[in-house]
Amino acid sequence: MDKPQAKIRIEKLKELIEKYRYSYHVKDKSLVSDAVNDSLKHELQELEDKFPDLVTPDSPTQRVGGKALAKFAKITHSQPMLSLIDAFSEEELKAWEVRISKLIPGQKLDYFAELKMDGLAISLIYKNGIFVRGATRGDGKTGEDVTQNLKTIEAIPLKLNRPKSKIFPKNLVDKIFSGELEVRGEVFLNLKDFKALNAERKKSGQLEFANPRNIAAGSVRQLDPKITASRKLDCYIYSIVTDLDLKTHELEHLLAHELGLKINPGSQKCENLKAVQEYFQDWEKKRAKLPYQIDGVVITVNEKKLWSKLGVVGKAPRFMIAYKWSPEEVTTIIEDIYVQVGRMGTLTPVAVLKPVVVAGSTVSRATLHNEDEIRKKEIKIGDTVVVHKAGDVIPEVEKVVKELRTGKEKEFKFPKTCPQCGGPVAREKGKAAYKCLNKKCFMIQRRALGHFVSRAAFDIAGIGPKIINKFIDEGLIRDAADLFGLKEGDVANLERFAEKSAQNIIESIQDHKKISLARFIYALGIPNVGEETAIDLAGQFGSIEKIKKASLEEIDIIRDIGPVVTKSIFDWFQDRENLKFIEKLLKSGVKIKSPHFAKASRGKQKLAGKSFVFTGGLETLTRDEAKEKARELGADISESVSKQTSFVIAGADPGSKYDKAKRLNIKILNEKEFLKLIK
Repeated sequence: MDKPQAKIRIEKLKELIEKYRYSYHVKDKSLVSDAVNDSLKHELQELEDKFPDLVTPDSPTQRVGGKALAKFAKITHSQPMLSLIDAFSEEELKAWEVRISKLIPGQKLDYFAELKMDGLAISLIYKNGIFVRGATRGDGKTGEDVTQNLKTIEAIPLKLNRPKSKIFPKNLVDKIFSGELEVRGEVFLNLKDFKALNAERKKSGQLEFANPRNIAAGSVRQLDPKITASRKLDCYIYSIVTDLDLKTHELEHLLAHELGLKINPGSQKCENLKAVQEYFQDWEKKRAKLPYQIDGVVITVNEKKLWSKLGVVGKAPRFMIAYKWSPEEVTTIIEDIYVQVGRMGTLTPVAVLKPVVVAGSTVSRATLHNEDEIRKKEIKIGDTVVVHKAGDVIPEVEKVVKELRTGKEKEFKFPKTCPQCGGPVAREKGKAAYKCLNKKCFMIQRRALGHFVSRAAFDIAGIGPKIINKFIDEGLIRDAADLFGLKEGDVANLERFAEKSAQNIIESIQDHKKISLARFIYALGIPNVGEETAIDLAGQFGSIEKIKKASLEEIDIIRDIGPVVTKSIFDWFQDRENLKFIEKLLKSGVKIKSPHFAKASRGKQKLAGKSFVFTGGLETLTRDEAKEKARELGADISESVSKQTSFVIAGADPGSKYDKAKRLNIKILNEKEFLKLIK
């Protein structure tokens, strides 16, 4: 991006961020998630870093928050309540250390790390040890006097305790209790109280709050202190502003604790950035179990004497940084759109993104689903969009940020022919998807073969997309069944295939001729049939021959299989070409193992009628092995927790399923208890 383009982009970003800021901080109405707002600010900061002469006094990077509400008396802060620079990766954290090290050459750095609370920043003033005034951040320089409201928060002491530790000398303590002390912290709402409050509002027909942070901000700004008191707010103190000649930031926390102020117990000193990274990763695993929301950690240079040397850049101190977990929502630009062909011939549009870090990984592609979705969201090539990704879920475009359009964006036209084979395409009746009608489309063949050898199907190690393409291009295979007829000499003669690798591939193929009925069904690639449906089919019928002869009614009685999936299964087994493919597989030496958990024997089994959900990592066996053992004893396996769930098996680092099980009072077993149950 050149300078003129950057200038246009910067102006549009500033306008949009200001719009979101004013709505959230002044009107108490959130238009976008914090993650989206952070992403826009991050982009603006990067552009201004690249073109520093384009920085203007009205830029959001040069200010902190919103205007003080006129309903409260205004208070000028003794020192500005600054914002923090954000880092979203270890590389950005290291770059921060490099920058500050240049300003203090030869100085060994250690750090103090603390959890970054997702609440409302406040300032508290104590005179002679008594709480006299409290204020919000406001615009960083001027806040709102909310003293009476803050007095209702039990976590904020109205009178300080005298420190008992000998670490703090008498003259320091006397200074606190014979003068003025300013501390700063965060007001927040626990998740338990957030859910309880929303439950009450729902019951009374009131609009529910979007998140705990909104409640904390709105509650502190209530004119009636009784409303604030009813919200059960909490508060952690994170800094002492008054100069007490404390040597480290760690001592600030210790003194605050000694004074009777509440501090976050998760804070700790870190000797170097490696220790910071370990702290960050540790809390990333544990944060889901916290009773409150955090969005990262704050890293501070521990030695306070270095703070003045490092100074402030814009409105952010150089000696502190907010190290955030990669958000699940960010903004980026769609640079292009192409269409890919799936194993069923379905045409799926894919957005080519300007690479961006989201949910812990860099992404450059996002699904656009279908033509209707593109039209509904009014997506164009060149648009700035909000991209969402959670965990291992495929990234998708949530919405377009239309305010950042320049007029140069291009409409995307869906192809009239298959982009791979050039064959005809048609939209399925009653569906949004287009399909390639050429059954011999080479891309459909390749995708189907990739599915066949995948881990959940035949699990043939060593055969990836490149090898599949090579086998097809060289005419060695036409379908998956041909894999089992390959010989070592066929493969060894191919370019870049050594004798040893050829031997390994053939051995891997031959070693996987025996397969369970459920895996075999899944490998066939029947439309709408996933792993769990394949397991249900195997358990209901017990053999591929019985499934081939099954009527619509016989398939339809299977629990958890709806009419659309039922018809899809029935139609697939009515196709002669599909039946020929099964016979070819069996003649090539594939052996199907009958399930141990067929329906006929389920009623007599130990766990018949019981439903299991697994979460977290197990030590003595894999998750799939554990599920298989439970099925062999007649149990049903589900991927989601409900009131019908009998047991949740929780291993190491369990996820949200564990939390839901606790809320629903579902019995939770550890691995040892599960193994005892299945003996």
